[in-house]
Amino acid sequence: MFLSIVLFFQARADEFTCAVNSSFSDSISENWIIKHLQTDEPKIILSKRRLNEIKKAIKKDSIVNTYYDYLYQNAESILSLPILERKMVGRRLLTVSRDALSRMGILSTVFAVSNEKRFLTRLNEEIIAVCNFTDWNPSHFLDVAEMAYGVSIGLDWSLKKLPPSTIALAKKALVEKALQPSFKEKYSRWVKNKNNWNQVCHGGLTIAAIVVADEHPGLAARIMNRAIANIPIALAQYGPDGVYPEGASYWAYGTSYTLLMLSALQSAFQTDFALEKIPGFIESALFVEMLTGPSGLYYNYFDSRTTNAWGLEKYELLAWFAGKTKNRNYFNREEFMLAAKKARHDKLLASRLSGAALHWISATRDLPQKAFPENWKGDGPNPLIIFKSRKHSSSNFYLAAKGGRANISHGHMDAGSFIFELQGVRWSVDLGLQGYTQLEEKLGLKGLWSSTKDSKRWTLLSKNNFGHSTLTVNDQLHQANGNATLLFFVDSVTHPQGQFDLGPLFPDKLSAATRTFRKLSEERLEIMDSLTLTSKTETVTWAMVTQAEAEITNEGFLLTQDGKTLAVTLLSPLNAEKKITSLDPPPLEYDMQVPNLKRITFRMEAAALKEHGGNINVHLSGEDEK
Repeated sequence: MFLSIVLFFQARADEFTCAVNSSFSDSISENWIIKHLQTDEPKIILSKRRLNEIKKAIKKDSIVNTYYDYLYQNAESILSLPILERKMVGRRLLTVSRDALSRMGILSTVFAVSNEKRFLTRLNEEIIAVCNFTDWNPSHFLDVAEMAYGVSIGLDWSLKKLPPSTIALAKKALVEKALQPSFKEKYSRWVKNKNNWNQVCHGGLTIAAIVVADEHPGLAARIMNRAIANIPIALAQYGPDGVYPEGASYWAYGTSYTLLMLSALQSAFQTDFALEKIPGFIESALFVEMLTGPSGLYYNYFDSRTTNAWGLEKYELLAWFAGKTKNRNYFNREEFMLAAKKARHDKLLASRLSGAALHWISATRDLPQKAFPENWKGDGPNPLIIFKSRKHSSSNFYLAAKGGRANISHGHMDAGSFIFELQGVRWSVDLGLQGYTQLEEKLGLKGLWSSTKDSKRWTLLSKNNFGHSTLTVNDQLHQANGNATLLFFVDSVTHPQGQFDLGPLFPDKLSAATRTFRKLSEERLEIMDSLTLTSKTETVTWAMVTQAEAEITNEGFLLTQDGKTLAVTLLSPLNAEKKITSLDPPPLEYDMQVPNLKRITFRMEAAALKEHGGNINVHLSGEDEK
């Protein structure tokens, strides 16, 4: 049933993509650009009217005032930093591009509001510096797209007050270092990608095209036609329920550039070509909210972090969704106020969103409030189920579990794995993101980024099934292209449950395998694995990865962390080998280093499993349930 639903919504997303392509591809002409392009400055996301409204909101709205003060502090801190230089890290210029766009966004936003010349002077110096780089590293085109966005907003939000020579230099750089190279085949493999590269590159280049459209309307038309025809390919991956396949961090990355692009199209041309209506895109705001545990940490599956890369980025992005959904719950003003004050105190550099976020945040007042669900499922390429505490419970129960497959963008062999929190402690953990530069040096580009079954990627603890809380059969890797689908989900008030088909992960080794998660109470989770063994089944290992202290008991394990305890109890079969394996240090010297990391396992021989019908029943119980 659920597979049918997925196919139905995927078909709808594909139909929408085709409709967008048919309606707009190659329909934006040079004349259309000339006719519809707004002439006032600024025209990218901000407008003269919105800028005046923001200035008034800074005086009247404490939230907007706090955020602007944070940006102002950032702008002052930039004045004492050295001017950016073209310094590569491995094969990337990305760190410099991101510093550039952050600086330019902050400086131009604060200048547009304050009219203080010192910020314009420094903005001018930064733009001249990066526009005189030999290139923006087109071999890794994310670097180009982000730099192009930074230069574009620096030009637009400075309200034509930069020196004419700087404006000419910057527009020339945008054309020659970003827009024209994007049509070269060796640099443009991202154009039809399904992942974040599609969104970031089309987003950054579309905004650059708008900035130069007054002088290069034909080039701008080509860029916009290509973007509007192809960005739906990436946005279709959000369907049907909003689950971003690459995880929380890449949701923030890809979605941020999509929102910037949509907002820029709307401000410059009064249309976003209905791209926001692609099924699943708006719903992804709920996905991110549900992905956040009571601890405030994300479920960091795939190459994701447990926290925002930029301190306020989640709030900034969700402010846009709050306005679109008319739901104030997506932008918790009290939480944001505390986070903004902390970011200011800690002197965190503001995100790439700065001025755009100032616009979105200022529009969140007086919205109605709509509650989020306690339990949720999200289907698609990487299906998830999430159970949270009931409204008046103090247990802080949180389960997030997933299916999916390893051979998709940024994939791990983590199907069947789960995050579990109780009483403020994250007991079952995911390793998430491990830095790329060192791994590319150790494994090579193909070694790290290939997801074939023999890839070196799967030697890494952070990527293979031995570093995740899932099942392993015969001590072997999961099938890289095995797809674990969501079979059913029951949204019960007291006992929600969901089941994944793990069979495709173990071809030949198992005839069938399902994993069912069921919330038994506010303090107890049941994980039931039902396996059909074959003649090739030798052993099955149930594993949980944790940072808690662990000891073996008669029933299983007792975990201790932050003054709390959790019992991990094996109910069936009883004759399993229990083991605690330290992963600190990890197996390989270039593996991810995580303090106190360990893997607790129940290892069962095939014969013992057969005696119990191939079922493994494990309970995770808090202090009140032992």
